[in-house]
Amino acid sequence: MKHILLILFLSTSSGLFAQELLGREYWSDGTLRSTRYAEGAKIHFITYHENGKVNAVGCFLNGRRDGVWKQYSQNGVLLAQAGFRNGERQGIWEFRNEADLPRGQLTYSGGILAQGEAYDATGMITAQRAY
Repeated sequence: MKHILLILFLSTSSGLFAQELLGREYWSDGTLRSTRYAEGAKIHFITYHENGKVNAVGCFLNGRRDGVWKQYSQNGVLLAQAGFRNGERQGIWEFRNEADLPRGQLTYSGGILAQGEAYDATGMITAQRAY
């Protein structure tokens, strides 16, 4: 009986996390350029640099940007991270350079820019402004 219940639970719960591949694009050399997939109402995308490393990831919900979006350098360094909720800019947006040092930071609240910071090449804060 335990096995039957376990199988029943696994078969019904796996549908909750099902992903449907929507499409793939390839670079001229055959390496993966981008992929899109659906997870429920969300449409996720991943783009790749020509060297095969991830370029950007993000998600749409009902045609609007949603969740965390990230952009990476060709060497795999996280260059930017931004948040969206129902298409509005949200939370702290972070920007970094190739050396993985901070370049800037923006803070959004209710889709409105609330604060910004800028950093020099060594990662030291050089400017700060409230909006």
